[in-house]
Amino acid sequence: MRKISIFTIFYQSIYSFKDIAKFRFLGIGQTMQYVFFLVLLYFLPTLFKNILTDGNSSFLLPGFDAGSKAIMLPVFIISTYILNAGILFLKISILAGAALLLGKLLKRKLPYRQSWRLTAFSITFPSLFFGLIPLFNIDIPFATLIDFAIALFFIYGSISKIPRPKNKM
Repeated sequence: MRKISIFTIFYQSIYSFKDIAKFRFLGIGQTMQYVFFLVLLYFLPTLFKNILTDGNSSFLLPGFDAGSKAIMLPVFIISTYILNAGILFLKISILAGAALLLGKLLKRKLPYRQSWRLTAFSITFPSLFFGLIPLFNIDIPFATLIDFAIALFFIYGSISKIPRPKNKM
């Protein structure tokens, strides 16, 4: 598949099952780059709300003076970003296993590497949605289950757009 802009992938992954199914052929490097971009989009609203809107970082780093906070805040932000990236990669890996099962149920040929890539693009909408929720101070009960359900819906829709393998005689 040709080199495609990360912003185009992001936009099309929000709504198009057919395009998500096509993106499973992208290289792993571009898929990883997209996942790190998605982590950034997921992480920025919370960071914006906690630090910039509230204007107070003392709850993040209690017990530090102003000079220490200037040093520790970037370390805290970077380590939180890395932690969020790890969690998102774990989520993609777990959902990719579920995508393998869905692929078998729908009688589609889907190796794990394509399943992982398809899942990485399928979680765009739920990640964006649940990343923006903190800005509105909304508490959603069972948010993790709803997140997984929406992701599975997108995975199912994308797998159903994969053509069935032709029967050999």
